[in-house]
Amino acid sequence: MKKSYLNLAKRLITLMLAASLAIGASGCTSISSGDPQDSGSGLATQPAGGENQQPGSEDSSAPIGGDSSPTVPDEAGDNDGAGGQSGQISYEEPPEGWDYSFGHEFIYENGIQYVWERLDDTTKINLGEAMNAIRDVQVYCSLSVGFPREEAEDFLELLANCAMYYSYYESRFQLHVTDEGMVRGLTINYSVQYEDEAAERNRLLGEKLDEMIAGMPDGSDFEKIKYLHDTLVLNCTYSEDAVSPFTAFGSIVEGRATCQGYADGMHLLLSRAGFETMFATGEGSEPSIKHKWCYVRLDGEWYAIDPTWDDPQDKKEEDFIGYEYFLVTDELILRDHEKKYDSSYYEVPVAEGTELNYYRQVGYWAENEEDVRRILTEQAIAAASEGRQFIYLRMEDGEELADIYSPSMFEEILKEAAAQTGAAIDTGSWSRSLKEEIGTLTITIKYLD
Repeated sequence: MKKSYLNLAKRLITLMLAASLAIGASGCTSISSGDPQDSGSGLATQPAGGENQQPGSEDSSAPIGGDSSPTVPDEAGDNDGAGGQSGQISYEEPPEGWDYSFGHEFIYENGIQYVWERLDDTTKINLGEAMNAIRDVQVYCSLSVGFPREEAEDFLELLANCAMYYSYYESRFQLHVTDEGMVRGLTINYSVQYEDEAAERNRLLGEKLDEMIAGMPDGSDFEKIKYLHDTLVLNCTYSEDAVSPFTAFGSIVEGRATCQGYADGMHLLLSRAGFETMFATGEGSEPSIKHKWCYVRLDGEWYAIDPTWDDPQDKKEEDFIGYEYFLVTDELILRDHEKKYDSSYYEVPVAEGTELNYYRQVGYWAENEEDVRRILTEQAIAAASEGRQFIYLRMEDGEELADIYSPSMFEEILKEAAAQTGAAIDTGSWSRSLKEEIGTLTITIKYLD
């Protein structure tokens, strides 16, 4: 593809009024939800965060003058779009009954089948035209139907949340509004100057997604999804210090991202691996600070996954993987997430599945004090035998778990594990995080030098 400055396409001329609306993104705030360790030095707590994706206020900019409709030069002739490059999924046939003039590939590239199937026809046309414009790296997108100005914030948030694969655009749009108050065009901002750069981003992201998925084990859906979850957590560090920290490119390729990057990366991994997936937006640890997480449907039931909160920002061990928000219910995730947003365009899934929760699947779910002691002892012995550090447990009632657990009890367990295995465990020092809100206990055992 020939290089073409996108700046050339900014010579847009229109009679419509212009107003800027930005879908901004800023860093998540973290919380420290663990307790100080029972003895010795500090604890690797389980912080969590939310990301601000909130649209900015309208800019009362002057009308753009001129006497012709806006166009975008196409120096490359036929354009398959930056999305139509190597390292991508094989495109499926268009959805049944497809009768639109624009391409359907964006649906599968971004894994938004769930959203698409639930949109009304007007929104499908607007979203399809905008998604194809971003896919083709067009600066101006004409909307054949459009939407009322007062719906712009909702529509642009829908667009920003759906365009997960296209990491080269910026979530800032200029609205072209008619005298009747209808938005009939968007000016799209990009973080790249050349179409080739956008294509290269897609190639790198597609190849890295394929590489991760290729390592997925044969086995149950639980094992496959756990592998994808673990791979993402180990691949990424929470940070805004990246080229595209608010995108899947940040979490998958650069290895540094915020909550939107984690969620979009998890979503694309699940979708490309063949799972029915969806996303949710809401608020994390603080009201008004927006956050994003994932949903996956298994055996007819939805489960929630928050990969950001399973990768604590201040973890002491690089190989730590959290499972507190892996395949959980809405009821559980909303115990410490401030809010889950509804959508005016579709019904957001409700996670009610419990059978495939991590703690239930691996036998770390306790019902009573006897279970707590048994599960901790079995894990401590296994960890000592294998040189592992991390021990996990969950109870439905976090307050009951807090009453059951005591430093003296766990010290006895560590001494028993050391005696049975001969491992050089430090029986007087360990780190633990006990979160009463969601009933989880995570312990990091230490070994003597």
